[in-house]
Amino acid sequence: MLEAPRHPSLPTSFPRYETPPLIGHRKPRCPPYVQVSSVDQLLPYLDVVARRPYNQGLHACWDLKPGERIQLRVDNWHDPLVIEACKRILEKYGCKYEILHIEKGPIPNWVGADEVAYYLHRTKELAEWMDQWDVMSKEGKFDKLLWGYGGPVLVDTHMKIQRMPFITPEILASPAFLMPYELLEAIDLWTWNRVRTAKRVRITDPEGTDVEYTNHAGYYDRNREFLNPDLVHDTWTGNEGFGKTYLPGHVLGKPWIFLPGKEDGNGVIAGTTNHIAPVDWTQLVVEGSQIVEINAGGEFGEKLRKLKSETDHLSYPGFPGKGLFYWWEASIGTNPHIHRPRKDFPSGWINCLYERVRSGVIHIGFGTIISSMNERRAAKAGLPVGHWHLHLYFPTVQLQREGDNETIIEDGRLLALDDPHIRKLADKHGGADLWLQESWIPAVPGLNVKGDYWDHYAKDPLKWVKSELDICRNWHHLFMPMVGGDPTACHDRYGVWGGGPGAHAVAAGKNPVAAAPVHVHAADGSCCHGH
Repeated sequence: MLEAPRHPSLPTSFPRYETPPLIGHRKPRCPPYVQVSSVDQLLPYLDVVARRPYNQGLHACWDLKPGERIQLRVDNWHDPLVIEACKRILEKYGCKYEILHIEKGPIPNWVGADEVAYYLHRTKELAEWMDQWDVMSKEGKFDKLLWGYGGPVLVDTHMKIQRMPFITPEILASPAFLMPYELLEAIDLWTWNRVRTAKRVRITDPEGTDVEYTNHAGYYDRNREFLNPDLVHDTWTGNEGFGKTYLPGHVLGKPWIFLPGKEDGNGVIAGTTNHIAPVDWTQLVVEGSQIVEINAGGEFGEKLRKLKSETDHLSYPGFPGKGLFYWWEASIGTNPHIHRPRKDFPSGWINCLYERVRSGVIHIGFGTIISSMNERRAAKAGLPVGHWHLHLYFPTVQLQREGDNETIIEDGRLLALDDPHIRKLADKHGGADLWLQESWIPAVPGLNVKGDYWDHYAKDPLKWVKSELDICRNWHHLFMPMVGGDPTACHDRYGVWGGGPGAHAVAAGKNPVAAAPVHVHAADGSCCHGH
């Protein structure tokens, strides 16, 4: 139940609770931190990635073929052990490859406010990359690029592009990259099929979000199977095949096109994390899908308000009206085993971009539509381009239809993971409990951990998160009992982390449960550790 604010300094409508609302049923979880010391430990994960069928999405699906001409793009922010593992897997699959190694300079240590300037620069850079890819595609030197791990997309008629999300051994050595692709695809489709058929969508979250929009028929084609081809052609000119549907691993909770005259997103969006790092509690007021007010947010809020005032009078291609700050994204993650990296967080590529694809996490986006032709047009016209984010870790998503209502996410749990058909499919690959329990649920004081949401977390989330991750990494067996965590999901029950026997079994197409021992743990979490 919401309380009245106890501190005069608290923002208006800031969420306060008598008791943490999620403490009983969304307990914190985190996987063990396993020290990877050799390339051999990483190869089972890349072996699975190498065989997954190609798609343009955020699932790592390299689909390597003998003789395929590959360019792998890395930089000095990537761990050398990961680069060597990628090289070994390309050689194993008989690819002809080139490694493009970029010097990006010193690895920066981030704060959340850095997202504003970073995406102004980054989005312009992505637009330039896409022009470069068009040239590379025509030259025909490569069949496939392994380049980047978020955002940029490519017309893949002549040259394909897939993600390179493997920055550190910790990120790669995860069950997330052992997940059978047919299971990932089933979770994606379960989610997309429900969103696209809804008439209205409401998103709430205990950090203060309560926003909804009408999922107009005009967003879609006649059969409501794909997005409206005319709007897709305008927004994603030349890349309509990509723009007409969901992005695997990144399901559209809101269509990523604007419907002229009918944009009616209304409510408030609030959170404490963007793609770069945690930020002071930030609230966005949404009217007609436009961000009309930005409250609190510390330095992040100040920078957003400044940029908003500088762009409110500008006209952007394809936008519903003047200004840069329009809400267009509420994308849903679908992989239950993605987790926030601990080592060196937040610095370089080790930031909050990766964690947004964990199942049930929603990331809100506002600004120009990433990698769309309209964004590229705006960049070429010299307009400031970029989009910014707030993450929702415990959202509830309610869909309204004619005579039918359905909840598809509840307190951050994507309910596809509880669907009988999907659980039966997971059992075929070693067990629903193995694949469909989230590896990571963040510990947030005042929400799912004892404490006061404002005093202990929201007024300085970065301080809490850095402390949390440091303890979780170095004293994992102590951390879980400290935060009242769920001990059943914080250990390597089947040897699938760190290149254990379960990981090798999955890479060989075998059952990981049969290949590795099941460790029994004390109910108090005192035995939570990696093996």
